[in-house]
Amino acid sequence: MNEPFTHAIPILHTLHEHGYQAYFVGGAVRDVLLEREVGDIDIATDATPDAVESLFDKTIDVGKEHGTVIVIHDGVSYEVTTFRSESAYEDFRRPKEVQFISSLEEDLFRRDLTINAMAMDVNGEIIDRVGGKQDIQQNIIQTVGDPACRFQEDALRMMRAVRFLSQLGFHLSVDTANAMKKDKHLLGKISVERKKIEMEKLLKGRYCEQAIGVLVSTNLYEELPGLQKHGLNEQLRTFPYYLLDGLEEVWGAFIHLLDLDETSAVSLLKEWRLSTKLLKEAIKISEYVDCEWDAEKMFEAGEHVLLSSLKIKQLKHERRIFFDELEVAKHSFDALPIKKLKDLAVSGKDLMAFRQKKSGKWIAEELDSVKKAVLQHRLENRKEAIEEWLNACDQRLEND
Repeated sequence: MNEPFTHAIPILHTLHEHGYQAYFVGGAVRDVLLEREVGDIDIATDATPDAVESLFDKTIDVGKEHGTVIVIHDGVSYEVTTFRSESAYEDFRRPKEVQFISSLEEDLFRRDLTINAMAMDVNGEIIDRVGGKQDIQQNIIQTVGDPACRFQEDALRMMRAVRFLSQLGFHLSVDTANAMKKDKHLLGKISVERKKIEMEKLLKGRYCEQAIGVLVSTNLYEELPGLQKHGLNEQLRTFPYYLLDGLEEVWGAFIHLLDLDETSAVSLLKEWRLSTKLLKEAIKISEYVDCEWDAEKMFEAGEHVLLSSLKIKQLKHERRIFFDELEVAKHSFDALPIKKLKDLAVSGKDLMAFRQKKSGKWIAEELDSVKKAVLQHRLENRKEAIEEWLNACDQRLEND
């Protein structure tokens, strides 16, 4: 058994020593079989949340009513959840009632996808009651049991299924795809915030093109913010978002490829409930993708927007990133005499003192003139040189 499982084994041993069952479950077990890097380790047990809290020194209550307690072991947090069964769901996202049980098998059968419904014991033996191993071997994404039931319990499972397809390159089972087509309207009852998390993971997946194709073939995209109105064009569907870095780049590429004007782009991103900061960054990156760069444009954009928009342009036309071009662009930005307005050797106060005038619109106009002259290397960025230049400009105006 590999790290990080070995680090968590003492938690299982403690539960076993007190007469409880305990297993590793969920995504970590799936990733072992896929030979992927293992992320968070989750543990399932028949010990109640109160019993778990009594057995470990450091715990955090993050949802005892649903059976989950975080156990902190050697500085690492582990979710420990009691085996449970669930009653009928409300709002297509949460069960009305949770009942703690003693059966691992029943707990596994309530989960969403077969690849996420396996367990592993303390010896590294995989416990698979739902065909998860076989589905991994055959590259299949499908629900545990009847897909219609699983989606009616929590409609977000439709997006999760497509997101895993994007990350793993698997394909949907016929029954799962058909259930999505039939019940896609249920996704409209899920909060935008939950759908956004899945959409962002989907866009960053290595097999995003196939996943977006499934959003179209099942018509799920019609239940996603703004997409029924704008659709998903060919460029947007085939763009390799996974080669981008931050979410500001991903959303910047997304709205650029939708070919939206600024007003429509802002409206769409607001529908997706993006933070104000992320929205502004994405809009700015999108606006500069097709830019013809010069010193003034680089100054306006800033280094991050310059490089991000160049990456999107390269991927849009060539489907690859040319790092030598990015290095040249970075060198050009580094060579700018000023990077921000505050880098100017004079401020608004300096101009007011020099001109002996009160504050007004003229300050911004004059600073802009100075900025352009400095960026164009027509003016040295020194206070004395700027004052001389402004005097010379005044004299030329008087002579005209």
